[in-house]
Amino acid sequence: MKIKAVSPIFGFEKIKEYSIDKIDDFFSILSADDISFTLINPKKLREYDFEIPSFYKELLNYPDDKITPYCIVVLQNPLEESAINFLAPILINEEKKVLVQVALDENRYSDYLIADKIKRYL
Repeated sequence: MKIKAVSPIFGFEKIKEYSIDKIDDFFSILSADDISFTLINPKKLREYDFEIPSFYKELLNYPDDKITPYCIVVLQNPLEESAINFLAPILINEEKKVLVQVALDENRYSDYLIADKIKRYL
């Protein structure tokens, strides 16, 4: 499925369109040109709730029941050593085919880490 970046992924501001492919209930691949990101649905691993800033709600055509959060995973070998970025989720409205990346306030969401090991949730 093609997804339009209505607010860019940090560091990839020039990329305006991605493809997302679901691997299984946990993992998906987000790709464009010569790059790809491994994503995980954080709600499959842990409780994961936060307030979406109104600016992003508007871009995503809120309501939130249509929005799926994903977190970027930095894969390692073995898989248990892989790191998940819970502080900068990618939010996708699959119905409208748009995405944004949000930077959460680490003070407000202190239990969400930028490089949390996946082994904590297995």
